[in-house]
Amino acid sequence: MKQSERDPARREKSGAAARTVKRTKVPARPAAKAAKQTKQTGRGEPPRKFRLMDAAKWTALCFLAALLIFSAASMARAHAEKNAKWENPYVDVIQSMWSYQYITELNKLGVYPDDTNFEPAASESRGGLAQALYKMDQNVFAPQREAQDKKAAKKAKKTKAEDLSPLPFSDLDAEGEITDAVRWVYDNGLMKGTSDTTFDPGSPLTREQVCAIVARFGALEEVPLMQVVEPDQFDDSLDIQDYARSGVTACQMAAVVKGNDENCFLPTDPMSRQEVAAVLYRIMTAAQAPLIEGVPLVDLSPGAYDALYEKYTRPGAYTQALVPAGEEVTMDYWDHTVFIGDSVSVMLESYCNSSQALGGAKFLCAGSMSATNMLTSTILPEWPKGSGQHPAIQDSVKATGADVVYIMLGMNNISMGDRAVEDMLTIATNIQEANPDVTLIFQSVTPMTETSPRKSKNLNNDTINAYNEKIKAMAQEHEWYFVNVAEAVRDENGFLRPEFCSDPKAMGMHFTYDGTKAWVSYLKTHVPYELLERLRLV
Repeated sequence: MKQSERDPARREKSGAAARTVKRTKVPARPAAKAAKQTKQTGRGEPPRKFRLMDAAKWTALCFLAALLIFSAASMARAHAEKNAKWENPYVDVIQSMWSYQYITELNKLGVYPDDTNFEPAASESRGGLAQALYKMDQNVFAPQREAQDKKAAKKAKKTKAEDLSPLPFSDLDAEGEITDAVRWVYDNGLMKGTSDTTFDPGSPLTREQVCAIVARFGALEEVPLMQVVEPDQFDDSLDIQDYARSGVTACQMAAVVKGNDENCFLPTDPMSRQEVAAVLYRIMTAAQAPLIEGVPLVDLSPGAYDALYEKYTRPGAYTQALVPAGEEVTMDYWDHTVFIGDSVSVMLESYCNSSQALGGAKFLCAGSMSATNMLTSTILPEWPKGSGQHPAIQDSVKATGADVVYIMLGMNNISMGDRAVEDMLTIATNIQEANPDVTLIFQSVTPMTETSPRKSKNLNNDTINAYNEKIKAMAQEHEWYFVNVAEAVRDENGFLRPEFCSDPKAMGMHFTYDGTKAWVSYLKTHVPYELLERLRLV
C-alpha cells in the first residue's frame, strides 16, 4: 500500500502537486520511468541521490544477516549431526527403562564414560559418584561459568584436579581418572575418606550419603534449587544420620529424591546407579531452569533444616494419655477394635450392631461387670458369642484378633476406692502381657443424672470424676491412652444430660440411642494419630 493511500492528507497534497504540474505545462516524464521512480521511493517524490556510504552500510547489514542465518543453520545442523552421530554405548540401557533419558543425556555430556555396560541396577560406588561429579563440573558447570563471567578462571573456586592438594589415600593409583576425581571432590569438601588413609572407591553409597554429597555439590556450584514441595517427614526420618538430615530434606523439597509408597526413605539402603543418574540429571536441569517469581529456593547450607528433626516423632510413638480431638477416622479403623464394658457399654453394643456405626468393632460386655469381679471370674463376657463360654478376658481379647482394646469399667466397683483402680491395673496388665502388640484405650466412666436414684456417698459424680482422674494418670504412667467420652454427654453442670438417659427413675446412668449416638460421634474424632500411623491408616 502506498503512503498516499495510508494518509489522506498526503494523498490530497500529492493531487494538488499534480494539478500544478499540469497547469505550468512542465514536460511529463515517461510513464514507465515515473512508475519505476515511485516503486523505488514508495512515494511520488524525487529519488535520492546515490551515496557510497549508504550502499556500504546496506551491503554490510545484508552480509551480517546472511552470516547470522548461516551460523544459526550451521549450529542447528551441527546439533542435529551430533545427535545423529551419537550412539548408545551401553548394551544394558534401553529406551523402555525409566532411567534411559537420565543416563543417555549424561553420557552425551561426557559425565558418564562410554563403557559397554552401565549396570543401572548396581549400587553406585564412591569412586563412581566422585567421577560423575567431577565430569559434571568440568563439562557442564565450568563452561556455564565461563560463559557468564569471562573472569571465572580467576575465581577462587577450585575446578581442576591438577590445581588441588595431594591426597592422603593409599588405596588410589598415583595417576588416573578416579584419582583426579577423588582429589577434586576431597579438596572441595564434597566427600571424605572412609578413614584417614583410605577412600574405598569401590564401596557402595547409601541413599542418605548420596543426598548429603549432592547437596554439597549444589552449594558448591551455586545451583538455585527451587522448592517444589513442603518439607515432609518420612516415617523413618529419625533413622537418618545427623550429618545427612539437612541434605536429605533439601533434596526432598526440590523433588530430587522421594520416599517409597509407604513413605519411607530407607536412608541406609544403597542407591543404584540409575537412581543416582536421575538425581544428577535433576540437579543439572535445575541449574538451567529459569527462576519463577514467588517460588522460594531450597537452602543448601549445612544444617539448614536440622531443626525440623527436633519436632519429628516416630510413627506410632506414644505422646500422651489424653487423646485430643482430630479428624474423623475411616470406618476400617473400627475393624481393628474390641470394646470391654459393663451394662452402660451393652447399650453401645446394641446401637452399633443395629446401625453399624462402628463398622466391624467387636464387643466383650456384660451387665454388672467390673475389674474386681472379672479377676475372680464371677462375671466375664461371653466369647465367642452364643457359645456359652466365658474365658479370661485376656484370652477373649486374643481370640477376637483385635489390635486396639477400649475399656470402660468402674461404675460397679467405684465405691471400693483405690481397690477399683488397682484391680483395673491388674486387668490391663493381664491383657497387655497376653497380647503385647495391642493398644489399650481407657474410656472415662460416664456421669450420672442429677436426680439419679443410685446416687450415694460412695457413688456420685464427684467419686466418678476422681476415679477417672486416677485412671488417666495410670494410663499416662504405662503409656496407654485415655478418651474422655464423658464430656460428650454431660450438661453444663457435669451431669448426664436428661435427654440422653434411658432410665432416669431407675438408675439414671444408662443411655438412649441419641445419647449413644453422641458417644459414638465423640469416639470417631478422638483416636490417637500415632496409632493410626502404626496401623497404616493415614
